[in-house]
Formats: sequence, C-alpha cells, structure tokens
Amino acid sequence: MSKTIKMSSVATAVSAVMFSGLANSASFQDYNYQNKAPIAKQYSQIQGQVKKNASTDVTTWLVKLNTPSIADQTIAGNTVALARQNVEQVQHSVEKAIVDLGADLQVITKTTKLVNAIVVNGKKSDVEQLVANPLVEAVLPVYDYKLDVADSADYIKATPLVQAGTASGQGIRVAILDTGVDYTHKALGGSGNVADYEAAAADPADTPAWPQGKIVGGYDFFHNDPDPIDAGSNHGTHVSHSVVGIAPNVELFVYSVCSETCPGIAQLHALEAAMDPNGDGDISDRVDVVNMSLGGDFGDSKGGAVQELIDKAVKLGTTVVISAGNDGPTPFIVGGPSTTENALSVGAMTHPVIKSPEMTSQFLGEAAEVGVSSFNPVNEFAFTNETAPLAFVATGANASGDETSEACEAFAENVDFTGKAVLVDRGSCNFTAKVLNAQARGAKLVIIANHTPNAGPTRPGGSAPGIEIPSIGVSYELGKALKAALASGDVAYSVQSELKDQQGAIASFTSRGPSMDGILKPEITAPGVNIMTAHPGLGEGLTPASGTSFSGPITAGAMSMLREALPERTALEVKATIMNAANLDVTMEPRAVNPNTALAPISYIGSGLVDVEKAAALPVAAWAKDTKQAALSFGLVTLSEVTSYTKTVEVKNFSNAAKTYSLSLEQRFADDIERGALSMTFPESITVPAGQTISFDVVATVDPTKLPEWTLDSGNMYKPETTADLTTLELDGALNFSEGGNKAFHLVYHMLPKATSAASVTPTKTANGVEYVLTNTGAVELEPFFAPTVATDAANDSDRLDIIGASIETIEVPADYCPSGYMTFTTMVTSHPISHTYQGGFFADIDFAAKGETAPDGTYDVTVQNGKLEWFYDSAASGTAITFTHPYDSENGNITDVYFTSGNNYVTLSSCIESLGLDAASLAEGVPAKIRFRTEEDTWEPVPSASLDEVTVNYTFKVSTSDVAALVDNEGNPLENALAAGQSAKLAFSGANFMMLSSNGATPLNATPAADSQDAPIITAEQTFSVDENTANDTVIGEVAVSYASTLANPVSEFIVTKSTSSAVTVNASGEVVVANSALLDYDAGLHSIEIEVAAADTAGNVSEPATIVVNVKNLMDEASEQPVIPVVVPNKKSSSGSLFWLLLAAPLALFRRKK
Repeated sequence: MSKTIKMSSVATAVSAVMFSGLANSASFQDYNYQNKAPIAKQYSQIQGQVKKNASTDVTTWLVKLNTPSIADQTIAGNTVALARQNVEQVQHSVEKAIVDLGADLQVITKTTKLVNAIVVNGKKSDVEQLVANPLVEAVLPVYDYKLDVADSADYIKATPLVQAGTASGQGIRVAILDTGVDYTHKALGGSGNVADYEAAAADPADTPAWPQGKIVGGYDFFHNDPDPIDAGSNHGTHVSHSVVGIAPNVELFVYSVCSETCPGIAQLHALEAAMDPNGDGDISDRVDVVNMSLGGDFGDSKGGAVQELIDKAVKLGTTVVISAGNDGPTPFIVGGPSTTENALSVGAMTHPVIKSPEMTSQFLGEAAEVGVSSFNPVNEFAFTNETAPLAFVATGANASGDETSEACEAFAENVDFTGKAVLVDRGSCNFTAKVLNAQARGAKLVIIANHTPNAGPTRPGGSAPGIEIPSIGVSYELGKALKAALASGDVAYSVQSELKDQQGAIASFTSRGPSMDGILKPEITAPGVNIMTAHPGLGEGLTPASGTSFSGPITAGAMSMLREALPERTALEVKATIMNAANLDVTMEPRAVNPNTALAPISYIGSGLVDVEKAAALPVAAWAKDTKQAALSFGLVTLSEVTSYTKTVEVKNFSNAAKTYSLSLEQRFADDIERGALSMTFPESITVPAGQTISFDVVATVDPTKLPEWTLDSGNMYKPETTADLTTLELDGALNFSEGGNKAFHLVYHMLPKATSAASVTPTKTANGVEYVLTNTGAVELEPFFAPTVATDAANDSDRLDIIGASIETIEVPADYCPSGYMTFTTMVTSHPISHTYQGGFFADIDFAAKGETAPDGTYDVTVQNGKLEWFYDSAASGTAITFTHPYDSENGNITDVYFTSGNNYVTLSSCIESLGLDAASLAEGVPAKIRFRTEEDTWEPVPSASLDEVTVNYTFKVSTSDVAALVDNEGNPLENALAAGQSAKLAFSGANFMMLSSNGATPLNATPAADSQDAPIITAEQTFSVDENTANDTVIGEVAVSYASTLANPVSEFIVTKSTSSAVTVNASGEVVVANSALLDYDAGLHSIEIEVAAADTAGNVSEPATIVVNVKNLMDEASEQPVIPVVVPNKKSSSGSLFWLLLAAPLALFRRKK
C-alpha cells in the first residue's frame, strides 16, 4: 500500500500538465481512419429503419447437467442400468425446477449418452435462470446449420490399400448426418430398381428392414419417422456414396437431420443415436466415424450444444469428420461446427481427372474475373464485340435509381437480340429464366451482373431444359460500368472458355481459415468438385456433385480405412496420422491452367491432400501437446518487440523398432523467407524408442520490424479479394521429419502475427513542474487519438472478450453519415486482441433520463451493438460487420458502420444521435443516462442473461468540444505526424479520464489523472549491485529502479534511506547507489554485503513501500596472505645471470603490497 504524506500537493502536480491548448475534440477522421463511405452508400438497400431477420435468433437451448452422462458412468464402471437411473433422476429434478420457474420454457427432448442434458425452447433470459440450480452446469445454444468417386479414390491413394487387402473399411461403422439416403440405389448395395425407391419414398412411416445394402440402420430425425429415405433432396445420397466410393466395405448408419436447413435439435438426436445405434443404452456399439456435411460460416471452437457433443464423441474414440464450408476465400470464414476443436475440418480441391472450363476475358480494355454458369450447354466458346455486340435493355431500376434488366419476364416483342451478347441483372428469378428469355429474342451470349456491391462476379447455377446458349457472370461494379459505356456506343470486350485439366488445386468455393479463435481450420483437403455419385431415384444413375460436402465424406471414407488398418490408434491419433501424412503440393490454380501458380496457403488446405496409403504405413504420429492437433497453431499474435512462442510436440512410435528422424523447417512462401521475420529452434534430430512417446519444444521467434504492414480491417475483411492480404500477413509452412534423407511426415504450422506500436509514459520532474513523455516503444509507427473514458473494469475477470474500458463521444460528422450532423461513437476496449467482430457481441444498453428529469428511470431504452449485415439482407456479403442501434429488446433499428481493425483491442460502434432519440438541443443541455456495457458469447443477445463481462456507469450525453489529451511538441503545439518507433512526444491532458487508442495495434492506455496522481511509485524488488572493496568515495555503483502503478503517476522526487547495515554505501536523494566511506569498504574486515532499505517519494508526496537492495562487496587480492606463492628456483651454478633474473622478477611484488 502507498503512504501519502502531502496530499495538498496533488492538485499542483496534476495541474502542471493541464495544457490550455486542448481546444478541439476528436475528429470524425480519428474514428473513421479507414475512410469508409457511409454504409447506406455502400449498400443502397439500407434506407431508414430496418428489421432483423428473426430466423437468425436462437430459441433452442441445451441445459447441460452436472451428473455424468451414461457414457461417462459406464466407462467409470457403473452398469448401464445404474447409469440410466442416475441420469433420469437428475433430469426429473431439473424438469420439476423448470415447471416451478413458471417461465415460458418447453422441454423438447433430452440427451443421455454423450451429455446428460435437457433441451428446451424459450428465451435465453428465461432458460438462464436455471444456471442457479446446483444440478445445472451450463446452458448452450443449439444452432441450426445449412447443407453445405472412383477417380478420387485413386487420387487420395485409397485404391492400393483396397487392392492389396490392407483396408477397405471392413467392420468399420460410419454414421452419416445429412438429408437421408436412397438405400435402394445400386451404388449403395440396393436393388437399383426405381420402383423400390418410389415405394419407400411414398411410405416414410414404415421402418425399413435393416440392413438395406450397405446401410445397416438409420432414422429420420428431421421428420421424426423411422425411414431416412432421401426424398425431395439428393445431398445425403451423394454423401453416402462418397464414403463407400473410398471405403467400399463400411457399414453405414444414415440419420436424416437436414432438408433446406439442419436443425440443431435433429443433430443432437443423431449424435446420440450414433453412440448407441441399437438403442439399448450401452454405448459399446457406437460408430467409429461420423460424417457431417453441414455447417455455417465464421465458426468458433466452442460455445454450441452440437460442438459439445462432437468433442465428447471424439474423446470416446469416434472420429468426427466435418466439411469446412463452401463460402470461399474470405478470411476467417471457415464454418462451424468443423471448427470444433477435436473435429477434422475438411476443405475441397479440384477433380483429379475431369476437365473444366477456364475463362479469360477483357472488358473495357482490362482483364476481368467472370463466373461460368454451371448449366452452360457447351464448355468451350469465344465471343467478342465484333462477333456478338453487347446489348442492354432496361426494364426497371434498383434502389439507387440505376437502370436494371432482371429479365424475369419475356422481353417485349420489338426487342431483337439476334447475334448479340445481352447484359442482364441478377435478382427476382432463377438464372436460367434470364438466359431463356434473352435466348428467345435471339441472344448468342448472356452476361449476368451481380446485384450486390463488393461481392465479385455472379456464378450462375441451376438447371432447366431448353438452354442452348452459354452465359457468364460479372460483378456489380463491372455491370454498372458496361451500362454506362453502352450509352456512348459499342463496348469492346472478349470472352473465351477452354477446357483444361484441374488437378492439384483448391476448389474456388472452399472456405478459408483460420477459425476466428486462431485454431488452424481446415485441417486437410480432398477432391470436392464434380464428384460422380449416386443420385436418389435413378436406380443406378450417377450425377456430379461439388462442395466440401463431398470432400468431407471422401475423407471420412479414408478415415474408415485407417481405423481398420490402424486399430491400436485412438481417434485423435488417427486424425494426427492422416494429417502428418498428407501431401502439401496443393496450388491455388491447376498447373495446367497456370504453370506459375502459387502454392495454396496452409489456412486453405491445412496439412494438405489426403494420402491414405502413406498414412496407413506411417509408424509414428506427431501432434501439439496443448491442442492434440497435428499442427502448430499459434493463432493471431500481436507483438511490439522480438517475441518467442513455444509449442511442445509429442511424437508416439507405434512400431516395434526405434525410429530416428532429422528435422527441418520448410517455409511456405519465398517472401516470408526474404523478410526473415520468423526463426524456429528445434532439435536437429529425434529418436523415438519402440512403443514410446517423446516430447520436445519448438520455439518460434518473430521480429515484428520485419513483418509486412497490417491490412485487415472492417472495411475489407468481408471482401473475397482480401484473401491476398491474409496470404501476405500469415506465416506458414511445415516442420518436416526425414528418415534416410527422405521426408517421412510433417507438422504444419500457422501464425497470424501483427506488428504493433506500443506506448510507454514516463513522468519527469522539471523546473516548471511535471511533464509526461510518451514514447513509442513498439515496432511500427504510433498514430494515437484520445477518447474520454467513461468506464473501467478489472482486467482478466472474463476468459473471453474481457472489458477493461469503454468510451462514448458525440461529435460532428458530415450529413452523408447522419442527417442530424452528429454521431455518437461507443468504444469498448478488451484485455486481448480481437480477430473479428463476429467472435461475439459488444453491447451498450442505455437508460436515458426522461425530458426534464435528472436521473434515468431504471428502464433501458436503447441498445447499441455490433451486428451482421446478412441479418437483414440475404444478398449481403458474409462477414460484413455493422453497428445496429435499436430500441431495447427490439429487432427494428438503424444500421451504421462499425470501426475495427483485426488484431486491435477495441471495437468502435457508431450511432446517429436521432437513432438514440436525441437531438442537438437536448445534447446542448446534456442528457443523463445509465449505460451498461457488456460482451456476449453471441452477436445477438438483445436481453443479457449470462454476459461474458459487464460494467455499468452513469454518463451525461453531450457534444464533445475539446480533446481530453493530445501529443504536443516542446512548444505545446499538437503533433501533426505519427510517432515513429523510438520517437517521443509530450503528453498533454485536460484532467479528465481518457484512453489512448491507435489504429495500428498499440494496447490501449487507460488514464485516470486524479486517481493516478495518488499512486505511489514502486521500487523494483530484489535489486542487487556489486562494488570492489576500497572503491573511492562518491563512486556511483548503480541506480535504484522504480516503476509506476498507473499511467499518470507522479515522478520520483526523492529517495529516502530508512535503514542500512553499513555506512560504507548509501543511496542518495537521486536514487544513485554511491560509495559513502571507502575506508569501511573492506572485504577482509568481514564486510561481504550491505543491505539498504530505501523508499521513494514522488512530487505529490506519495511514498512507496520500502524495499531492500543488496550491495555485494567484491574481494581484491590486497593482503599478503592473499598473494600467490612464488616458487623458489635453484639457480644453475654455471649461470650467474639466471639468479639475477629471478631476483628482479620477484622484487616488484613487495612494492605492490598495499600498506594499511
């Protein structure tokens, strides 16, 4: 604790740094440092108030109970009957508690095998009341998801294992969670008779007589009937055939959990059924592998009920394979639940054999990206403005007033497109209808422009009879430019489509990682384009299917073979094995298309292309000890100085002979090598004894001064083209293990490092009082701005999205942003960096005082929160972060921008004052309010229940008129430029609490001038110095180090010695450790060390706790007894000069002996 002795001097100390030059408030540019245009101009459909799509709300919850599940109890030794009895007793008690609550909660179902839980429908605020029940462990949301082979078997090297009899999936049981299956199809061991399929589809209530071909069981949890026949869809049948196409002898259990969507409740039922297929309560018959070709975008590792069951299934020994998603290259978009920690997340690659059309195009003199329609009748074609002039006939207009031609209705009779390329717009009807309508008027080519800005080209899909001409898609921006150019005459263009081999590249649609919490996902990849698989209702017919929905089950088939070939390995060990053995030679484009194509980043492909043959022969497996993942996932890291990160690797040898490997680093890209930001240390070689596991450390050291400039922010993170930025910023590659000079296996690594600035504030005592100097101690320039602090909170009181401060500031903005001309900026600061605003919810609930009142009325009026534009518009690009300001607990409100840079510790929300119910007049008077800042697990939590963190304060809304702080030069003028690394400037402040924010990653500073000035300095503990005995008086040995507990603490004015064991050395008022009495500094007299107790007083009179420093006295050889013994040499009688030499040599020793 500090001791304060002259409190009256506090005011003087603080006022010494209050500069009168702080006249201007923060500017709009400070917050809008990305120069974002008003969101209403970016998205023309945003007009006034909007309503959130209620379909995105979570209404189903898994209430996880404290009593272990049946699986846990039977593993611990209980009988199935006793385990079931224990589970039922607890569930009955909690069901009664639900009734007693009187809340509007409906029990939907229960889970018993993997997790002991009750699933309920209702509001979260109601269900969260159950957390207080001692029998309840947690409440988890139940998320709904969306649905996301012979050549492929050769490509992933599964065929040799089947042909050699090594593995075929024999005896392996696989559960498919999908839309169901056509078990009558010939490819799945059925009759191949279409009539059998039609009979099954007509009577879904009838229980099939299992087994049916390769399908040995199943259930329809979507429709709640016993027959999982794939009727009205084809997805599940394609998926099932994808598994058996790789592992032909597996036994399939198929559970229907999807139609257009995949309700979470159906997934929970299916996962429970997969753990106990015969339903007797004994989980010993659980399946070996689960495949889930479903998901959503921007997945997280935990937090959902389905993810809870997936992790538990893997721990019980079941391999769970999940498709990574088909959402493309946007950073962090990889989908959940594949991002669940223990699941194997699978990306997609191109087909190894089939050729596909490749487009080259030019419009308006520039190369342009186009999308090829999947329903084109021909794959090779070429057009130019000379062979097919471009035409456009407007039939309507969009919300911005731009002319459009949606071509959903037949064109007028007088429209003649004969021999022309016709430009139309996406929207209102199927792509095929647009092509058919243009074709009916003689068109040779149809070009479909996207209707969504910043979303890239349209990639038309669908099917319809009668299409005879090709079509392509272009972006919204190009479509608009073509319309404008057509107004002036003919438009030059050329398009050409050629068939080329596609082998070896990522699929254009495969979702990119990493996951938002930094875990490497996807983890592996497999073919997922044009996979020829069984189509329901066609008897023996096959049709092509594309997506990670099919690369996933191909990988599930591979995992089935490995479970058969390597029965001694656990689920996590088999997962590690297949990742260790994968092929990293995967490219961004097929080499046949682009011989100079780049390698695919690790965050696209994980460990690479599945290689079953190599995996089955691999005698060892390696993984990271902390995650159990066969990858070194360092995640998002921010660093202002050279920093090292350590991962412990475990390597297990399953063979009967010791294995020795040499280790080497393979960085993925040449520019990473050239920059030299990363170095890794690890053993040169390792030896793993037979049947044993060894571990070693890998230390990754990063120099932030050699990292590229950071470019991921809310202004571009939703754009597919930002994938290039992510590739530049990532550090990725592999740690290779070689045997006999040949690569044996690898561990991939991935890190997303951000170089940041850092601020250090040093108080200095001057002739005029106290000055504070802010120094950029980081690796990149610091361009701070200062905002008023309205709330602070303790650090690390929450595991996720931990609030440490908050700010609110209302300033003038251009009328384009707010008609009122005023915008309120709400900033929330966290203790750790944030990768994406979709990681959770940032909320400010505001309770305004009624007009004329001086205090809030206790009822929240408005909520300001982050959100997702796709909540409101299906056409919005996934990942488009927004601010949503709405009445408390309402789905109606106003959309504005959110200001955020990935890797920063803060998010700024924006609200026009009119959306808060304020106006300029009320702000002039000041509007009192209570504000509750909170963070939530989900982005939509209109009413809090179990917030991650929360802090509530009182605040008065008014227009900001002056800065709370600024950096100034020696004359007190505000700095115009950023501070380069190592540069300093004076920090001026008004006396109000403030926070320093920076767009380039500096950890925000929270400063409370009045409170800080009362914090005493801290003398660094265990300081040790040394001095030679007999050192001269006034010699400075060192200086006592101090630190400060707060940003704006006062500088030390004096050091005070309170106790000392010797007067030979002292500490002067300046903190110097000096020799005071040289005569006493005598080691030989027994003075070997000196202890000095010292305290430090600051300019405000605050005195530190005393601390003891130690001065060690070093001995000098200055006593006769300490001199070395001089050997006596008997001179040679024949040499008189010899004796003289030794006498001369010995003589000086007597002179050197010090007399005392």
